[in-house]
Order: sequence, then C-alpha cells, then structure tokens
Amino acid sequence: MLSKRKALIGYGVYTLGKPLAKRKLRRQQAEATRRKKIVGGIAAAVAAAGATIGGLVFWRKRRSGSSESTG
Repeated sequence: MLSKRKALIGYGVYTLGKPLAKRKLRRQQAEATRRKKIVGGIAAAVAAAGATIGGLVFWRKRRSGSSESTG
C-alpha cells in the first residue's frame, strides 16, 4: 500500500531529479555535437588533402606523358 509519506518522498525525488536529468542530457548532446564537428572537420581535411594529391599526380602524369609523346 502507498502511504502519504512515501508519495511525498517520491514526488520530491521526481521534482528534484527531473531538472538534473535534463541538464545531464543536454550536456551529453552538446558533447556529441562537438565531437561530430571535430570528426567532420578532420574528415574534410583528409578528403581535401587526398583530392589535392590525386590532382597533382594526375596533372604530373598527364604533363609528362604529353612531353614524351612529342619528343
């Protein structure tokens, strides 16, 4: 059976615990967003470096191949 005292204790725990749980959830979401931004930035930098290197290799092969065919 539920007594008034236990109901009051439960209400107090719920009333105090809800804002704390919300605060913790917001912090976790903020950390996850920050982590995603960092990982996304690193991935973009790696992709840009790969594209640059690929372009330079392609350009160099194309340039050296055309001079050999004319020589």
